[in-house]
Amino acid sequence: MKRRGGRGGSMRSVVGFLSRRGVEGDPLLTQDFQRRRLRGCRNLYKKDLLGHFGCVNAIEFSNNGGQWLVSGGDDRRVLLWHMEEAIHSRVKPVQLKGEHHSNIFCLAFNSGNTKVFSGGNDEQVILHDVESTETLDVFAHEDAVYGLSVSPVNDNIFASSSDDGRVLIWDIRESSHGEPFCLAHYPSAFHSVMFNPVEPRLLATANSKEGVGLWDIRKPQSSLLRYGGNLSLQSAMSVRFNSNGTQLLALRRRLPPVLYDIHCRLPVFQFDNQGYFNSCTMKSCCFAGDRDQGSWRWAAERKKKKNPPKLK
Repeated sequence: MKRRGGRGGSMRSVVGFLSRRGVEGDPLLTQDFQRRRLRGCRNLYKKDLLGHFGCVNAIEFSNNGGQWLVSGGDDRRVLLWHMEEAIHSRVKPVQLKGEHHSNIFCLAFNSGNTKVFSGGNDEQVILHDVESTETLDVFAHEDAVYGLSVSPVNDNIFASSSDDGRVLIWDIRESSHGEPFCLAHYPSAFHSVMFNPVEPRLLATANSKEGVGLWDIRKPQSSLLRYGGNLSLQSAMSVRFNSNGTQLLALRRRLPPVLYDIHCRLPVFQFDNQGYFNSCTMKSCCFAGDRDQGSWRWAAERKKKKNPPKLK
């Protein structure tokens, strides 16, 4: 376990101030203060969360503040961390009782943070109950599951993307042995899928050969838009909407991360710099910050950096 304090105080006092006591007053001034405080602390805090016995392939924070963190990996276990307790003490995570038979690749919370979905190399999605840690249901697939997303307006609906080239829409109220709705079917694997947080009829996908696409659940089997311009045929590993559903951040194989406006095939910006390179394949990406002003990438191994650029 490692802890480091930021400038002007210990890790615990800073995190406690920002997360528990908060800042009262004008909301704009509050946000500006927190951004300035975090920007000024190069190492606000750092702590290793030790719980897995193998490579961690997936992590997801809970909705509405990130009180919980769920993680999964090669040890086939799904662990649930209470972030405040994990940061300030040596409390062990809760292991959810549903256990996969092979590597876990993807995780998702429902909007109320009462359920967790996990998928992986064992060709199934397990639905877990957060409070009881029990398994509620299992949804069988025909190949490895790489991506999961829960509808932002209906916790009973979730989407999965898998190695068999299909994106499936499931209703947990229906029998898990029934046939799900097939939104897309390509010869190549879908690595990622996400519902638009504002327009839930829209979904974004990342495909290993067809790149990044936008889909309308009302018009299956044909994408509304393929991103990339003349380079639309490319290998995409991950795609995420921003909180307003107006932009897409995507990772592509052997190409820099890229930002799209959802209505335009051409990139808004590519995060490329001569002084930056990765030592391994990037696994996933997401927006960061209270206004989505930053981006993060997740890799299975450490990245090598040479004067890395700031992502804005």
